[in-house]
Amino acid sequence: MSPLVTKNMTCGGCSQEIVNRQYLTCKHCSKYYDLLCANVSEKRFHNTMTVEHRNKWKCQECVSREPKTDNTNTPIKRDLPLHSDSKECSSNVTLRSRVAPKNQSPIPSSPLSPSPPAKQTIESELVNELRLFREEMKAELREFKIAVTDLTAAVNICNRRVDDLAERLEIVERFQRDGSAMAASSLQNAITELKLELNDRDQELLRNDIEIAGIPEQNHERYIHLALTVATKLGVNLEERDIVSVERAGPVRRMEEAGSRPRPRPIVVRLARRAHRDQLLEAARVRRGATTAGLGVDSDTQRFYVNERLTRMNRQLFYKARGEALRTQWKYVWTREGKIFVRKEHGSPRHRIRTDDELVKIFGQ
Repeated sequence: MSPLVTKNMTCGGCSQEIVNRQYLTCKHCSKYYDLLCANVSEKRFHNTMTVEHRNKWKCQECVSREPKTDNTNTPIKRDLPLHSDSKECSSNVTLRSRVAPKNQSPIPSSPLSPSPPAKQTIESELVNELRLFREEMKAELREFKIAVTDLTAAVNICNRRVDDLAERLEIVERFQRDGSAMAASSLQNAITELKLELNDRDQELLRNDIEIAGIPEQNHERYIHLALTVATKLGVNLEERDIVSVERAGPVRRMEEAGSRPRPRPIVVRLARRAHRDQLLEAARVRRGATTAGLGVDSDTQRFYVNERLTRMNRQLFYKARGEALRTQWKYVWTREGKIFVRKEHGSPRHRIRTDDELVKIFGQ
């Protein structure tokens, strides 16, 4: 029996049209019943109800018309004394003779009493019902076990988070209780490490960016055209599809009091591939001293610089490192992959600077 429904098929229970719903067909009357009127759940219909059981299914009306079960085991009243003349006994109960008339035929058996084959059929259906009920209970038990497993995993995750929060709270309470310099130093070191980690992650997001500094600002600038012109001047073959975005970094700077033009904001270029960024940086190192001549800028010719784009923290640290190197006459200060390095002279070891403390330690030697 297919679970799909044909047109104009009505339910024998509610007399409504069955549209796109599962149904059962009665074995006796051949009427159609939807699952609601058949009192069968969709889970049982799909999971535990076999084809054999569907073919033997009977509606409630046909089940009620079947012969009743055998009542041979029903207890009867005890025998009372009989009187041949059918007179009343002392309890006012009229007793009739059980002797049948000579010409009377034996009383036939009741047609409602089921025959042995019918009784076996009923017992078989009961066994099938119990078996289906047991399978349905097993399926629900499996679903319950899965739900309990998922709930246990969620509770374990919550417990780990609670333990983590409890540990952090204990550290804070210990710091408030002790107030010692060691606890303050440990907390400060943890904060510093967190800041460095966040700064490294932010710097990683800028791995495809470069900054072009020293190009004067003009009204209605075409940034992509300007970036392509700079790349051509440096000898790098760059196309418009290789550029993700171009913009001036920072707020607009006002004219200075003396009337001179303010220092132009750097142009930030985000490239689609890291290889293009490396090519531009390498070409800028080779062609040191490149000027704005030929870039179409209405201004005096001046040098421009192409550098890696740094985070705010690294940019400030790089500015301080250059100042300390100038003060202590260190020759080399550079950046590579967002990292700041310094070297006193050619052949001496290089040092990486990540914090202000390291800056003081290195240049204070």
